[in-house]
Amino acid sequence: MKFLQLFLILPSLAQADWTLDQMVTSGNESVRYHAKPIADSLRNPWPQKLEDEFQKRAHKIIQCIARDTKPRVNTYFENEKRDYGFLMAHILGGQREDALEKLQAQDHQHEVWHRETDGIDYYACFTIKHQMRKYFYFGDLFDPAYKARMFSGGKKWTAKDPMRRPHYAFEKKTGWGPDAKNSWVDIRTTENLYLMRVSSVYLMAEETGNKETTAKYKDHLLRYTATLYRVGIGEWDSENYHGHSIAPFLNLYDFAKDMEIKRAAKACLDFYAAAGALKYYRGGFNGPTKRDYNHSQPFGGSAANALWVWFGDHPTGKVDHWESDEVHQITSAYRPPLAVINLARKNFEKPVEIFAAKPPYTATTHYQTDAKPEYLETQYIAHSYLMGSLSNGTSPDGGDVNGFKILAFDKENGALALHAAPGTNPLYPGSPMYKTGVVASQNRAAQQENLALWLVKDGKSPWLWVLPPSIKVSHQDKVTFLECDRTWVAIRGLGTSALKHDKDLTIQIADPKRKDNRFGGYQVISARGNSEGFCGLAIEVGEKESHGSFASFKESVLSAEVDLSDLPKGAVRYKSSDGKYLGIHWNDNPLDLGVWRNGIRRDLSNAALYQSPVIKSDWANGTLEITAGGETFRCTVDEKGHVK
Repeated sequence: MKFLQLFLILPSLAQADWTLDQMVTSGNESVRYHAKPIADSLRNPWPQKLEDEFQKRAHKIIQCIARDTKPRVNTYFENEKRDYGFLMAHILGGQREDALEKLQAQDHQHEVWHRETDGIDYYACFTIKHQMRKYFYFGDLFDPAYKARMFSGGKKWTAKDPMRRPHYAFEKKTGWGPDAKNSWVDIRTTENLYLMRVSSVYLMAEETGNKETTAKYKDHLLRYTATLYRVGIGEWDSENYHGHSIAPFLNLYDFAKDMEIKRAAKACLDFYAAAGALKYYRGGFNGPTKRDYNHSQPFGGSAANALWVWFGDHPTGKVDHWESDEVHQITSAYRPPLAVINLARKNFEKPVEIFAAKPPYTATTHYQTDAKPEYLETQYIAHSYLMGSLSNGTSPDGGDVNGFKILAFDKENGALALHAAPGTNPLYPGSPMYKTGVVASQNRAAQQENLALWLVKDGKSPWLWVLPPSIKVSHQDKVTFLECDRTWVAIRGLGTSALKHDKDLTIQIADPKRKDNRFGGYQVISARGNSEGFCGLAIEVGEKESHGSFASFKESVLSAEVDLSDLPKGAVRYKSSDGKYLGIHWNDNPLDLGVWRNGIRRDLSNAALYQSPVIKSDWANGTLEITAGGETFRCTVDEKGHVK
């Protein structure tokens, strides 16, 4: 079937009223990228200095993409998920004609899968996320006939709900295409893909006048917003997917016509920006995290890349990898609240301890406003580091939750991540990433500010730490010390051998031939349990502000008192030299773990989404509040998803 036929072009489609000269302007040795106009009531006001910094980062990204990639496109299934973003960046970077031609290229499966949508790919979630910005922001640069075809195809696509609408190409095949899933749109419902789908169907239904589908997807979006503000993100703090979930909200914020949806999109963006800001630090992203994918730092995944566009705060901002979603931020009118910027840049009185709770994975995509917490987090933000842990520990049996991580200041790199796990595979120190046998067994962590006790229900369990090469490692009296730029970490085995350099594992991750190598050049230290029932680690972290000097820190750690008399029962007590007394008592239920702080058992049943001086949100309450750097932001969403 040929698609180069003439279409009836609606007047709104024929008018090229959004030009490249409006998208990008230059002057006084600066380049600026502009969003389509949006109401002032939807904006978080920024001072000129912050906007100038943002524009410089945006220009750096566009320059890097233009320099390091060539305009190209692979339209098979969802391969546009990077190419379309890069092509849009190339348009902004000056390679207009080539990039525009490729953005309008005929889809590889135009007759096989997309015959009923005029050859336009409105199927794969990663593709349709980009199709929205391509159509609504760059569409006036297209051949009018092509833009009309996008409109016509979108109208047919949303004439009925495309989700599981019977597809002519269905053949009961295996895979994720319509021939296997019998749907007009990608049915995958990981949170980031769900958001790409519901936002794109809504926008194209609204644009083409399909009112019934518009109303149905408006309901989806409002219910999601209400759930988000009550139980948090199901795919919470994902180092790999947090940035991918931001882009769909930017599309809604920039292009939706319904003000209720635009306000809901802003509320969701504010929430995602705040959640990301808490763990963002100088180009890095701290744990614990869901679906972390074991990224090295800084700029290890979509979270750090996307958040840097807004937050900056890195010594150079030099990176060699982009996700391609950054073009959505660069061309969007959205900016995070000033209190969130201060939270991201750690511009508040430190140290501060944050307690947080996380929902089950499907909570938000299934609108489970009555969901209960599944994970309990402790996060400690000091002057030069972040340390975070889950009472659940790191997921065993092939899950994908990273239950412990330290992010430390580094003058040259911004921040360095210190990864650890009860296992022997140095390629997966963050989470098993759906592989069984990576984590030795169930494990639990108790944390009090800069102290942590981490036990595994296996007295012979292996332990490893995967560390950047610049970190100095030393040992004294069976305690291992890690010396970073401004942060010091002490690790003491609890019923284990002393940690030592592991030559074999270091060589294993240094192999440049490994396709899955994420930590090339890193160093590995390891130990193995030698007790009955349980073994573990005690971790204490210090810095100049808390201990004065590295020598004083070492002296303090070596004088700490450790009680292992009940280790076979899963109980350990640790008293630091400054008088903090942390105890852990194993419980198979991580939500009832025995965490004893200065002789008082912490009540884990009283969970909040966020509880701290800088970020607050009661569980199932609907209000998020951030106070940092002299700024306060507050947003309340009612039970129907309406922003108050």
